[in-house]
Amino acid sequence: MELRQLKTFATTAQFLNFTKAAHHLGYAQSTVTSQIQGLESELGTMLFERLGKQIKLTKDGENLAIYATQILKLAAEAKDVISSSLTPKGTLTIGTAESLCTYRLPDVFKAFRSQYPNVELNIRFDICNDYRTHLRKNTVDIVFFLDVPCNEADLITHILNDEPMAVIAAPNHPLSQKQFIMPADLSGQALILTETGCSYRRLFESILTQAGVKPSSVLGVSSNEVIKKFVSDGWGIGFLPHITISNELAGGQLAALPWGGPPFVIKAQLIYHKEKWLSPALRAFIDIAVKTLQHAAI
Repeated sequence: MELRQLKTFATTAQFLNFTKAAHHLGYAQSTVTSQIQGLESELGTMLFERLGKQIKLTKDGENLAIYATQILKLAAEAKDVISSSLTPKGTLTIGTAESLCTYRLPDVFKAFRSQYPNVELNIRFDICNDYRTHLRKNTVDIVFFLDVPCNEADLITHILNDEPMAVIAAPNHPLSQKQFIMPADLSGQALILTETGCSYRRLFESILTQAGVKPSSVLGVSSNEVIKKFVSDGWGIGFLPHITISNELAGGQLAALPWGGPPFVIKAQLIYHKEKWLSPALRAFIDIAVKTLQHAAI
C-alpha cells in the first residue's frame, strides 16, 4: 500500500463520492477509481459497495478507514519530526462542540491563522462521548469541550474558563414569571435538550433525576440554533450555555429562568493525549488557545 493510495481512500471514505474526492485531491476521477481498485486488488477485498451512483464503505472498508487515518497522521508527524525547520506547518485536526466553535474559538482561529498561515486546520464536530475515544485512537489532535472537569490519567487537561449555563423558556412561558426556579418546577414540562451523550445534558438530567423530576417529554436536538427556535416558539424548556443565547435574551426572543437548584459546574476545557507528540504547529496552537480562552468572559 502506498501513502497516496491511502490518502485517496481516506478522502473517498470521507466524501463517499468519487467525483468530490477527485475534486478535493486535484485528481481526475479516473485516477481516484484506479487507485481504489489497485488497493482493493492488493488487499483482495472490496472497500466500497457501489449501488448506481451511490457508494458506501464495506465492513473491510470501515476497518481500513480507521487504520488509514492513523497511518496518514503518523506519516505527517514523521515528516515534521525529520524536517529541519521548526516553523509550524502541516495539518491539525480539532474536535470541538458546536457552541465553543461558534462563540469561543473564532478568536483563537483568527490569531493562529494570522501567525501560522501554512498550517491547515480541520474542525470535527462530535457528541461529547466520542471525544476521548478519538483522542485515544489518534484521529484528532486536540479537543475543546464543555463538561465537568476532566481527570483521566492518560489525558492532559487545560481548564480554560467557567461556562455559565442557562435554563431557558419563551418569554411568555408561565415559569418565566417566577422569582426562582427549582428542579421540581420542571415536573411535567416538555424539555428540548441537546443530543444524547452531550455532557451538559447529562448533568442537567442527573440533577432532575435526583430531584425525582419527570418531564412530560424530552426532545433531543443536535443543533443549538434549532433548540433556541423551538424554545422561543413555546415548545418547551431548554438548557444551553449562556453565551449561545445572549443575543436572543437581549432581543427578547428567549428568557433565562432564575435557576435556584444545584449549580451547574461546567468548564470549557482543552484536552489532548499525554503521549501525543506535540508538533511545532500543535504546541503553538495550544499556547494561543490557552492564552486567548483562559479567563474568557461572556
